[in-house]
Amino acid sequence: MLKKRYANVIMKSQKQVLGKAFSEKKMKKKAALWEKQLEDEKVKLRKKDKEAARIAIASIKRTVYFGDGLEAERDFMSIVGAPNRL
Repeated sequence: MLKKRYANVIMKSQKQVLGKAFSEKKMKKKAALWEKQLEDEKVKLRKKDKEAARIAIASIKRTVYFGDGLEAERDFMSIVGAPNRL
């Protein structure tokens, strides 16, 4: 990732150090390879995150059911002694 980010700096410094022996085509190929590797890593990371999210969603247990509020209100009314109208 850092190689991709600083590819231009690396190319400039190698050009200064190597002088005429510097091959810009080779460096552009290396930069393209670094970019491809970075994209591959991003794809792998996304797949890993999706799988983790899928597992987290699958492990969620239902704690509240439809009608729980209604049942709680009926219990409350019976405790208070109000007539059961529900």
